[in-house]
Amino acid sequence: MRLATVLGMPEDLAALDALIARSVRSATPAVAESLAYPERQMTGAELVEMLKAARLIAMTTVGANGQPHVAPVHAELDGTTLRLVIYENTVRRQDIRENPRVAFTTWKDGAAVILYGRAREVPGSLRESRPGRSGAARRVVGIEVALTRVYAMRPPPQSGAA
Repeated sequence: MRLATVLGMPEDLAALDALIARSVRSATPAVAESLAYPERQMTGAELVEMLKAARLIAMTTVGANGQPHVAPVHAELDGTTLRLVIYENTVRRQDIRENPRVAFTTWKDGAAVILYGRAREVPGSLRESRPGRSGAARRVVGIEVALTRVYAMRPPPQSGAA
């Protein structure tokens, strides 16, 4: 499954645009200088297109002892909510239970996206998945992330054609 992005209603895109604008206004100086500045700031529609084209995004959680954990995931964007599944026995599942703050990133050709949010396990979402390398059965659980900050930078302008 590739990363898919779904926006069902115009208000979903408006909510995403508003979240991007709010994130840019509250960006730290370092983020404002390197990622969240007007000339390269993506719109919500541009972010949707970038995420549609991405194969995977990197998800970061933090364990109870402060140890970061990062892994590639498939996800869908629905307005300002990111939806994904993780294996039931992954360290990320325990991390989310103890600390729901998560971060995601992806990049391509000079464009970059950083997403922050609060994750929660979707009740009743545990289901069978395809077997792993060993052939043993595996299960996944659904996760929903309410995005709290979004930084999305367009690729740099192309220089003149040769």
